[in-house]
Amino acid sequence: MTISASIVADFTDKLAVKVITGLNNFNIKQVTKMTQAAEIAKATYMDISADINIIHQLQSNSTIPICVSAVSSRKLVQCQQAGVQILEIGNYDAFYEQGRLFSSEEIIEISKNTRNLLPSTTLCVTIPHILCIEEQIQLTQDLKNIGVDIIQTEGGSTGFSKSNDLSGIIQKAASTCSSTYAISQNINIPIVSASGISSLTTPISFLYGASCVGIGNNIRKLNNITSMVIYIYEIKTAIECNRNKKQKITHSISKSNITCNSISSRIKV
Repeated sequence: MTISASIVADFTDKLAVKVITGLNNFNIKQVTKMTQAAEIAKATYMDISADINIIHQLQSNSTIPICVSAVSSRKLVQCQQAGVQILEIGNYDAFYEQGRLFSSEEIIEISKNTRNLLPSTTLCVTIPHILCIEEQIQLTQDLKNIGVDIIQTEGGSTGFSKSNDLSGIIQKAASTCSSTYAISQNINIPIVSASGISSLTTPISFLYGASCVGIGNNIRKLNNITSMVIYIYEIKTAIECNRNKKQKITHSISKSNITCNSISSRIKV
């Protein structure tokens, strides 16, 4: 297994942050905004749709590492040929909305095909939350045996809780954090926790064994790059505070070295 040199340090130190634009998000304006925000806030990498035009656009305007998500080996190979070195089988949300479910056998088959075609490219696979915990653990072991580098856990629909208080926020992340914990206790493989992750639940993901958190919906709903940067920065601050438990935590955005003016000066127009 080989994780791309562009992201390996953050995974090794267990402080990686992935910004997810969405497997079916072809809105180049929104994707570009999210990418600019991720780069300014120094997120570890982007996760975008397997669209060659979007890939070329981001490659020409940013230096942040790019991952593409798809459920087709053919699409992933095309993206690798376009210069992408991090590939992911997953981000199933759009398919769940259509009633499309993925079995362990189907995911193993796609993973085998992709790994055979691309033996040295970093490969991440999302474990469907619809599988029971025992099946998730077994699938992870099978994928590790194939040579998959990274596993991503997911939760149920992040829309089922309309509560924005602490209990609602934790409820949204409970499923992915539970999967992260169960898998990390049984198999030694880098894990990305995604689905319903916020600055409040990010430390839980790392405490439960994650090497990275994936954030998407909470950024996509923001209207401007400045807000996106601040949100990503809050996620990164939550990680650092959790890693340094003995330090007195007095951080706030108003006291930080990130300001709206400093962000605005770095936004490309």
